[in-house]
Amino acid sequence: MSVEKIAARIDAAMGRVPVDTVFAHARIVDVYGHRVVAGSVAVKDGEIVAVLFAGRDDDAESGGIYAAQAAQVIDCQGRYLAPGLIDGHLHMESSNVRPAEYAKMALARGTTTAIADSHEIANVCGLDGLRFMIEDARRAPLNARFMMPSCVPALPDEQAGASITAADMQAFFAQYPEDIFGLGEMMNMPGVTGADPETLARIDAAALTASGMTDGHAPLVAGPELNAYAAAGIMADHECTNPDEALDKLSRGMYIMLREGTCSHDLEALAPLVLDDPARARRCCLATDDRAPSDALATGMIDNAVRLAIEKGIDPLDALAMGTLSTAEAFGLDHGCGRAGALVGSVAPGKRADLLVLDDLSFANPPAQVYAAGALVAERGSFVGEISPASAEVERLEELLRGSVKLPRLTEDTFAYAFDPAMPVIGVTPANAITAEVRAQSADGLRRLVLIERHGRGAAAQDQGAGEKDLWGKHIGRGWVSGYNVAQGAVAATIGHDSHNVCVVGDNPADMLAAVNAVGQGGAVAVSGGNVVARLDLPLGGLMGDKDAAAVAAEHDAFVRAVRGMGVEPPVDPLMGLIFLPLPVIPTLRIRPEGVFDVRTFQYAGCC
Repeated sequence: MSVEKIAARIDAAMGRVPVDTVFAHARIVDVYGHRVVAGSVAVKDGEIVAVLFAGRDDDAESGGIYAAQAAQVIDCQGRYLAPGLIDGHLHMESSNVRPAEYAKMALARGTTTAIADSHEIANVCGLDGLRFMIEDARRAPLNARFMMPSCVPALPDEQAGASITAADMQAFFAQYPEDIFGLGEMMNMPGVTGADPETLARIDAAALTASGMTDGHAPLVAGPELNAYAAAGIMADHECTNPDEALDKLSRGMYIMLREGTCSHDLEALAPLVLDDPARARRCCLATDDRAPSDALATGMIDNAVRLAIEKGIDPLDALAMGTLSTAEAFGLDHGCGRAGALVGSVAPGKRADLLVLDDLSFANPPAQVYAAGALVAERGSFVGEISPASAEVERLEELLRGSVKLPRLTEDTFAYAFDPAMPVIGVTPANAITAEVRAQSADGLRRLVLIERHGRGAAAQDQGAGEKDLWGKHIGRGWVSGYNVAQGAVAATIGHDSHNVCVVGDNPADMLAAVNAVGQGGAVAVSGGNVVARLDLPLGGLMGDKDAAAVAAEHDAFVRAVRGMGVEPPVDPLMGLIFLPLPVIPTLRIRPEGVFDVRTFQYAGCC
């Protein structure tokens, strides 16, 4: 920050120059003092320059010396004035909309800062995908902090669409020196514990980012492996599923993110971590990770997590601080970032004027008003801010994301295989990304599960003379799944974390083939009797739609209803329950193009 900027901030704080806005007659949520105090807040150039507290400052509730010359005074009429919410870890593209549309959804519900890891689109389109996310996000007033994807591909031998090395990262940091905030979730556990040089070079490269931090991803890791993970300097984890696991990591200096997304609902299980000792809230953050567009619009994002935390017995001020100050402190956004307007997480001088006007602290409803850098961007769940037109660079990058699906030629033979009781079955765990190992004596109640490499390897092999059967166990993995009970049809998607190959589950080969053929250049489809009964169109990298958020959410809702009608019942999510089946970095069993994969042993259990 320049001397001139500091001087201008001080002049405004001293009342020597007029401020832009005063929020008067507010009940200020003081996340530092763990209290609510009547008072007022003054804003200049998008930053908070002054806070007045009743009982300590003159004319605190009416705005004091700042209100007399302010360009505008907003009467909060006794409503609460709270800091904007922070999402500690998410993938914007997993909301199936582009960043500018994601920003509208997030801001409407009070999330004003997002720590975004774009490793989904990067696994498909490489650094061009990350460039698109950064450039498209600039169009919106959301404070988006992009992490460099650390694991593209998720594991060294994964059949993803791209690869990003430590050298690639360093070159990108030089091109975007202010736009890469840190290193995204380090999922390559064997690479860390085995001290793999390339993995360590990526962690070391984090020092060149704005925060210098490396985020984590360590499901069920304990003992020496956890010690090694923490010793590597990895600062947080969002994969905890029980309080003991979370306390293990918290006590080793890591921040814990209580995740509440669409697939993974971990907050209820983790709430006892804070209920047993509220002091731990200071080291606990909130995150969504993956949030479906219909859920984001209907029930919210981090506001939904705050509401649920309160419902589970966590003190409202602690819950709100977990969604604001704790996350800011975790990422050095409370103090320590020198750029003007960089500090967030509280209602305090020197912080970005990201403010929520709330009727109450239950978060049962969207905020009455949301301000981002002092500008009104949302009212009662509706976005009212401005989105800039797409630049020529955004349009260029958008075109690079299209046409990403390159499938081999297939027949029903690929999907017509017999059950083998010697093969373990992948068991879907409702509301959790972790899967189970199921042993079955017959195919009764099971469904076929196939993963098809879609980045051109299988197609290229066919062009060089390989037959369809030659791809089985090499570019087409085949297995069985329990708990995703689609009947009289099949469901397929170009989303398949994290390499995003085409995943299909069905109860008959004909509909499975029809579903794969119907995904086109991206999306999710449900097929019954050879007919497409629902489609979620996602042409941007096979992950994001090119329509507005409401239109994508409507398609998503129709898809969910159709698959529910085909037998996939709650609490299994029709889309999330499918697309996490290929994820090779979370226990227990997964499907990969080579076959069924055991994450515990990092070995294949076979291919049908």
